[in-house]
Amino acid sequence: MTNPTLSAVADLLDDRSYHIEFNGHLTNHVKHAVIALAEIGAPEGLIRAYYTEYARLTAYGFPLEPKRTSSQVIDADNWREYVGQRVHFTAYHEFFDTEVRRLGIDGALATYAPELLSGWIGAFTHATIHLGWAVWAGHPGMTAEALAYLTFSAVPVTPGDRTPSPYTAAADPWESLVRLSAGWADDPDFRSAVEPVIEHTDTVTELHPELRRSGLQARVAAIAAADIPALSDTPAWVRDGTDRREELRRAVTLLYLAVPGDFVVLHLITSLFALEVITDRLGSPAERDRIHDLFWAGLRIILAAETKIPDPRKLRALADIYRDESPDSGELPAAEFEVTARRAWLEDEEHNPKLVFVLRQWWGEDRWPAYRHAAAQFTRTPLLPPSFDEPPTDQTGTPS
Repeated sequence: MTNPTLSAVADLLDDRSYHIEFNGHLTNHVKHAVIALAEIGAPEGLIRAYYTEYARLTAYGFPLEPKRTSSQVIDADNWREYVGQRVHFTAYHEFFDTEVRRLGIDGALATYAPELLSGWIGAFTHATIHLGWAVWAGHPGMTAEALAYLTFSAVPVTPGDRTPSPYTAAADPWESLVRLSAGWADDPDFRSAVEPVIEHTDTVTELHPELRRSGLQARVAAIAAADIPALSDTPAWVRDGTDRREELRRAVTLLYLAVPGDFVVLHLITSLFALEVITDRLGSPAERDRIHDLFWAGLRIILAAETKIPDPRKLRALADIYRDESPDSGELPAAEFEVTARRAWLEDEEHNPKLVFVLRQWWGEDRWPAYRHAAAQFTRTPLLPPSFDEPPTDQTGTPS
């Protein structure tokens, strides 16, 4: 940890008082907020106050829940047995604690992350975000916690091998996104493949009951399991060995500007950053390409599951606007970002400081104005669906 404020609040990242989820499947994001707030300059006192208040009452109106106990023992022989079944979280945390101590953060990532990241869209990407943030902070305990959460919540982006589709030939991520958007607008076969799955997630027979209660996570898992080629194929640009990091960043940022403040699309920005951090530590071009492939499949699945695919005309118009923009220069853009960061300090919704943190990181590399503009488009905590009138299926105190 090179950030002195983050070092000063490292005890919060060490805290094991609370379960990784609350009220069923809602993710405990508070450690993400600690890191993001520290990285955008919030003072230590504010971060500690945020942590205390979040634990007392999250933005969803529920408190965090106590750490759970588990009688299960997870070891090197059985750790794959319960992947994605939402059981034995505490036992998995203990197992990965041992593995991170034995192998170090990089060794544990190299051993487990490549396999686990195939399920990166589980928990609506939050387990992946947890891992990226933990690795960014260089925190062993949080890294173990994140690996446990990835194992606990995994949802594979596809149940089998990829098959070709008309969208495969796109030359880069932006063209892939525009083709996806045009297909959604104009291809009735594409919509007819997606919409029945969204409307009838119960046709996917092996979803965990808590995912059904969530609505959103059920739709994502169902679309992934449906294995629709337009959503899960491997595009040509993944196979050419080119580092597409900047192109992915720009495509996702323009997508967010097409639906500014959208809670769902915001997660694609923060999870891409997390995957970048993990990729850098894995260090292999082949693994980088595989993670780009997994990210792009997950992005399409999430957009389709939530019908968050903007009109292609809007996407093209935004690309034209920002194609002609020169890089930010002088002191004013940096000062504007500082104001946005200070605004984010005040937000109850922790996704907003995360958004500012990620986009300021990216902006710092090339000063593309779209990052600055997108960072100021804050989101709001979504209303929970009527399914939350029912109690959670993952009850506090049951083995986890």
